Amino acid sequence: MPRYLLIVLLTIATCLQAQAQQVELMFSVGLASYSMRDLKKMNSGLQSQVPFETKVTDNFPMTLQLGGQFAVQLRKLYKMGIKYAYNSTGSRIAASDYSGSYRFDNVLSGHTIGMINSFLLFEHKAFRVDIQTNIGLVVSILKMKEDLHVVDTTISTSAHYSSVGLFFEPLTEATYQWKSFKAGIFFAYFINPGGKITNEKRQKTTSTTSWSGFRFGIVIGIHQLNR
Repeated sequence: MPRYLLIVLLTIATCLQAQAQQVELMFSVGLASYSMRDLKKMNSGLQSQVPFETKVTDNFPMTLQLGGQFAVQLRKLYKMGIKYAYNSTGSRIAASDYSGSYRFDNVLSGHTIGMINSFLLFEHKAFRVDIQTNIGLVVSILKMKEDLHVVDTTISTSAHYSSVGLFFEPLTEATYQWKSFKAGIFFAYFINPGGKITNEKRQKTTSTTSWSGFRFGIVIGIHQLNR
């Protein structure tokens, strides 16, 4: 486990030992966009190097994001917790004609774990709006695969990489509560300067993964469980 991730988890676990009257367990689903500047540049460089015309059929598009969070209400205006989110995206460069085919795939997955800092902005009966300043780490796994097929010859290569980077996420959440049931929507901008990509020999490259982009979706879960 990366040292920084261990520090984050220990800090959150210590904070959650505090006494709280309310807790909540929420699940989220939504859409996310991604920057991936370096990987997009890598694709452009590859296209200029191969001796035949290729086409980018996918280039790290917006995809579904799944997540969950557990939080405790430490004060009337403040709650703290742990959040996790999973993202996956990728790219494909391809070419095909009568003589053969070529394909270069990037498949990227990201595991986000961090600390929730949530502040009450507005409240009216069962409706409330919170703003969050979430921080933590993104652990990325990158798989690259290249396939070239010419006549009866096939050449395939693959490689696995990883990266770890920090993130900061300003988020606005509007929710409505009915008894112990809570649901709502959220909108955020995920800031991830990028973690340097490391190969299987743990050697760092000059390229980074950057998950920066917009996030929006719905949250649903349970609230006000007695501890």
